Amino acid sequence: MTDCPQPDRNEVGTAATEMFYAFDAATGQPIEPGFAEATEAEIDLAATRAADAREWLARSEPARRAELLEQVADAMEARQSEIVQRCVTETGYLPERVVGEFRRATGQLRVFAKLTRDRYWDQRQIAAADPKRELAPGMIVPRPEMRRRLVPVGPVAVFGACNFPLAISVVGNDFVAAIAVGCPVIVKSHPSHPGTCEMLGQVVRETVERLGFPAGTFALLHGRRPETSVALVQHPAIAAVGFTGSPAGGRALAEAILRRERPIPIFAELGSTNPVFITASALDERCESIASGFAESLRFGNGHMCTKPGVLVVPKDACDRFVEQVVSVMAQQAPLPLLNGGVAEAFDRGTADYRSVTGVQTLYEGVVCDESEQAFGPWHRGPHWYAVDASTAMENHELHRSGLLHSETFGPVSLLVQCRNEEEMLAVAKQFHGSLTTSLHRGSDDDAFTQHWLPIAERFAGRIVYNGWPTGMEIGPATQHGGPYPASLDGNSTSVGYASLQRFVRPVCYQNWPEEQVSGW
Repeated sequence: MTDCPQPDRNEVGTAATEMFYAFDAATGQPIEPGFAEATEAEIDLAATRAADAREWLARSEPARRAELLEQVADAMEARQSEIVQRCVTETGYLPERVVGEFRRATGQLRVFAKLTRDRYWDQRQIAAADPKRELAPGMIVPRPEMRRRLVPVGPVAVFGACNFPLAISVVGNDFVAAIAVGCPVIVKSHPSHPGTCEMLGQVVRETVERLGFPAGTFALLHGRRPETSVALVQHPAIAAVGFTGSPAGGRALAEAILRRERPIPIFAELGSTNPVFITASALDERCESIASGFAESLRFGNGHMCTKPGVLVVPKDACDRFVEQVVSVMAQQAPLPLLNGGVAEAFDRGTADYRSVTGVQTLYEGVVCDESEQAFGPWHRGPHWYAVDASTAMENHELHRSGLLHSETFGPVSLLVQCRNEEEMLAVAKQFHGSLTTSLHRGSDDDAFTQHWLPIAERFAGRIVYNGWPTGMEIGPATQHGGPYPASLDGNSTSVGYASLQRFVRPVCYQNWPEEQVSGW
């Protein structure tokens, strides 16, 4: 295994003594060396340096920031083998899965470099002055000249995802958006893959230094204690927060931010069941491809995707052949490791909870490994699939106060909701109040159902998929990755795609200012 470089802690005078460790996801064994929990002094140093770099970065030429993003991508590729190896070890992802995410991360860096050069986020409006404006006969009220533009908010604290250690992490979506618009970044590494984070952080630090950017342009802090995260978001120098994680974690940070003397925006992507609706005619026309597509989508990343199809809504009369074909695919899927021991424990609790609910039927349960397994490690889990009738799904509140439809378990598990007819499918759709995605698989004669379903879907989903699956997402100008709570804390923004740039700028109006005196106009 490639040794992971350790951060230099000498600059803050004293070293922290509290250590934590990454784990080999395949074996559950800790990986040496450990990582030290960030101290208050280290947090303050990182935030103070970011504040010092704020004006320099905001006034820097977009071409320079674009060069930074491009050279980070180049430096990552120079170290691809060791970064991928460490990431595979810490996550248990298959190597091809990690290589694919690596390419997405470097591609995202280069795409946002181009957006930076093009000033993609830089929207400006001018309302010309009218000194002779007459509002009524004889009533002259001069209109001032007004210029409106977007300016960077300042230092951004970033909390990466446990399930995307490269593309939604140290050099991921929040980092590229903040740097592109001219904001310093402080990343709090994810404790599930601190070694991967440290390698990426070293790449960024070295690139920042080589290009002559201020030291406060970027910092990486390690930690697993909630107090460390709270101390970071409550530091007065932090101007915004980007977070990807659980609803509980996002709410905790939001509450900590509200306790600040001056609260700041937090852009948090949280939880989602991503319901998929499948009509009877769709199954009649292409049952086999829909069955294999579902099983593969659920299994992608071993169910760790925030867009995994966690709920399927299907007419009961059309279920039998569909279930049979899905189970036949699941039976061929070998167990894969979950991301860490905590995720494995939560997965086991979640599946046990499903089994404990009256009316829930077990359709398939893949292998669950423990310490005695020889072929697999203790965190390996196979796909799990359960079924329930629509009335029970809507009315049972044992697992979630809003009902079974909103009970999310991280990992390869999904719930099949069996409906009596299309009217009940629409009734189920009305139960959802926030999701990153929803999908419809329809047949050739489903126009009427589609017309009724789509307006309902628009109420609760950020991305609506037609005859497809929610896993896998393009990064582009029309991308939307966010939705009403609990998908996001701010359903009006996206954490992925070109529009994610808008999170870390704010509007300023210059009234009657001479153009030449407005910096960068």
